[in-house]
Amino acid sequence: MTGSVPHRNGTRWAGVIVTIAIAALAFTVQWGVVTTKLDHVEKRLDELIVEARALRTEYQAVERRVSFLEGRLEGRDTP
Repeated sequence: MTGSVPHRNGTRWAGVIVTIAIAALAFTVQWGVVTTKLDHVEKRLDELIVEARALRTEYQAVERRVSFLEGRLEGRDTP
């Protein structure tokens, strides 16, 4: 009986070590996945910022055109 107790104790420690190793590996993989997804989110946000700037520029150009046309119309209406 005393011969089987150290064997069980060693098996328990091996199980604990294997569990810790698997948990560490899973944590590392999950960290990599999260980091990759955050990189994709950052790239997409950069794209959206560029698109927003382009739209703002286009909107300002349209506003200038409308202001010019309104000025021409007001100039025609007055004698």
